[in-house]
Amino acid sequence: MYTQQQKTKRMVILGMLTAISIILYFIEIPFFSGPLKLDFSDLPAAVAAVLFGPVAGVVIELLKNIINLFVKDWGTTMGFGALLNFIVGVALVVPLSVVTRGLLKRKGTRMVSILLGGLVGLVAMVGAGALANYLIDPSYMRLVYHIPNAQIPGMMAVFIGWATLLNIVKSVLTTVLLGLVMAALSRNENALKV
Repeated sequence: MYTQQQKTKRMVILGMLTAISIILYFIEIPFFSGPLKLDFSDLPAAVAAVLFGPVAGVVIELLKNIINLFVKDWGTTMGFGALLNFIVGVALVVPLSVVTRGLLKRKGTRMVSILLGGLVGLVAMVGAGALANYLIDPSYMRLVYHIPNAQIPGMMAVFIGWATLLNIVKSVLTTVLLGLVMAALSRNENALKV
């Protein structure tokens, strides 16, 4: 069981990681065109998920997207962007943390564990992203951009292709940065004892 001091430390760290995730979500790099943007907001969720378990990562993803929904997304994508970001973020963070934590418990090396977890997370993120875009984007295109039904299938193929490429890039960058962050944290023995 955790002491009160450990519980408080975990809550503070989770709060800080959530705040960092929200800030990073608003720092976007345009990717292709339209609503596709590259950001690094999944990194704090991945750090939390590796340190505290997948639920911590999911909570950060949820809070980040709820804040974004009310601050920005509702006026630009009517909530579709926040929903898709939540789906692909969770699809990356949960498998990444489960595999990484499982390998670390078996005394695997940190970097190999993170890379294998990142690979599984990449596959899950790309799969979930393609499926979510296929199911959700037609409604988004009709409601937000008023695109006729006849034009949607052709646009979907292009959009899903670009979204898949974005998810691959985002997953790889998140995994590499997670490895660097965890290596930096491991230099301080007390940082990883939470």
